[in-house]
Amino acid sequence: MKKGDFIVCAAVLLLAAGIFLSGLHRADAGVLTAVVRQDGAEVARIVLTGLEKPVTVTVDGAFQNVIVADAGGVRVDSATCPHQTCVQTGVLTRAGQTAVCLENKMVLSLEGGDAPDVVVR
Repeated sequence: MKKGDFIVCAAVLLLAAGIFLSGLHRADAGVLTAVVRQDGAEVARIVLTGLEKPVTVTVDGAFQNVIVADAGGVRVDSATCPHQTCVQTGVLTRAGQTAVCLENKMVLSLEGGDAPDVVVR
């Protein structure tokens, strides 16, 4: 082995160690957060990890959505919109899941946790 081989090996090991350590220090790793947006603007943010009692958020607009969050997940509990698709979505429990009310321009999504960036099927 030559001197250049050692330098390349050391650089690869340092790069691998840096990538590994940056993954360990993610500030929000494991924290599951429900985010409520209406017309693209954030209306509410609820940290579900460690939540001890239920939290209710009401989103008003053309229609009304009542969102209930607890330690088990978050759901659109009731809505005054005609299609009720957001209510029929059920309980969201994993990061990346969403419930949408098109009539009220409301999006409920879960962020954080240990979710993958992309799911391919």
